[in-house]
Amino acid sequence: MKYGQRTKTLVAMVPVLRELKTRRRSPGVEHRVFYTPSTDGVELFCTLLGRNREKAVVVAHPAIVGGYYKQVVALAEELSRSFSVAIFDFRGHGRSTGRCPLGFTMVSKDLEAVVERVRGMGFEKIGVAGFSMGAAAAMLLASRDVCFDALVSIGCPPRMPDIPLLEKHPRLVGAATRILGMRLDPISDNGPCPIDAAERLPGIPKLLIFGEQEVVPSDEISEFTELVSEPKSVLTVPGAWHADLMGREGLVREWLEENL
Repeated sequence: MKYGQRTKTLVAMVPVLRELKTRRRSPGVEHRVFYTPSTDGVELFCTLLGRNREKAVVVAHPAIVGGYYKQVVALAEELSRSFSVAIFDFRGHGRSTGRCPLGFTMVSKDLEAVVERVRGMGFEKIGVAGFSMGAAAAMLLASRDVCFDALVSIGCPPRMPDIPLLEKHPRLVGAATRILGMRLDPISDNGPCPIDAAERLPGIPKLLIFGEQEVVPSDEISEFTELVSEPKSVLTVPGAWHADLMGREGLVREWLEENL
């Protein structure tokens, strides 16, 4: 594709990308914001809501959209009825600093830093609920360090997906993701994937949620869920696409009330 054609393609994509960007909002309940450093000094933008002094849940967003994506905020608001809740921007997203590489290693370290910060606030129990990339980050973190007490995985990709468009047109993809608020580092971190960590997960309660119309083939999801260590529950959301709860935020809250 020539330079002029790439420019025209990007211009045509702008309305769609802007529409996606509008699918964000700050929490509609009382909250406070703060920054916390990741393990390598990248500054992570965080938001805390809820008043529970004993139990907290960290909600980790999917790639590109950031911590104020409407589905992340909707789950955080629902969970804040029973828990204190932290949401944040991974590196290279939203108001956090740095750039986000391909892979799950560095984002798992970001999640580790947020969990440790929340633990330092004095909470006795901490759960993690992750969407897509956020779920993958939680899987990797749990496999190397038992630092939280329950896991809700929403649309976790078993492996890092191939992105042919990024390989062919890195500048085009980089420009598109920047419009959405993500600063992409196209270099892979060459780290493990969730399917590599599945059997090493600790014996904490796990709820694995997938949409009926996930982008990953159903046989790969079945292979992945079989490998995930017990205890676990698996839920398929009818009619849902990737990492979409379709209004089942209350179900997640009830599960965490019972298991955290």
